[in-house]
Amino acid sequence: MCLGETFLSFIETMKTYCFDLFEWFKAYGPLVGIFSVASFVGSILFCTLAITYLPTDYFLPNRREFRIKHPLLRVCLILLKNLLAAFLIVVGFIQIPLPGQGVLTMLIGIAISDLPGKRKLERRMIRLPAILSAANRIRTRFGRPPIVLDESAE
Repeated sequence: MCLGETFLSFIETMKTYCFDLFEWFKAYGPLVGIFSVASFVGSILFCTLAITYLPTDYFLPNRREFRIKHPLLRVCLILLKNLLAAFLIVVGFIQIPLPGQGVLTMLIGIAISDLPGKRKLERRMIRLPAILSAANRIRTRFGRPPIVLDESAE
């Protein structure tokens, strides 16, 4: 098979794929649109609630407190939290074709997980002036004190 035949075969395969994708969107387009709008609104509500109820000292370097003292219950809740995080990361990866939703869903999954290096990444992100001011505006709107940062670290 020469290069020209391979290229023509690739073009035919892509045409078939595009036609099948177009047919799928014709059949399920409204459902995809409804799901996209619902996940967009849900993401905004979830992010607002998460920022509002985040403890003020959450981004301080040595903040590690567990409110639940029973070790078995704590391990079970950590396991459930990380399973939810893995689910959100996978769903976010599936949603990548939807505008913005996939990345936002994956970020929420990463934020609630216990991945190594996550705290450092979170602290770097919250130090960005646009993110910190937006988060504090949301907290102020709901009567919560601003987020406290340790300026000497990093």
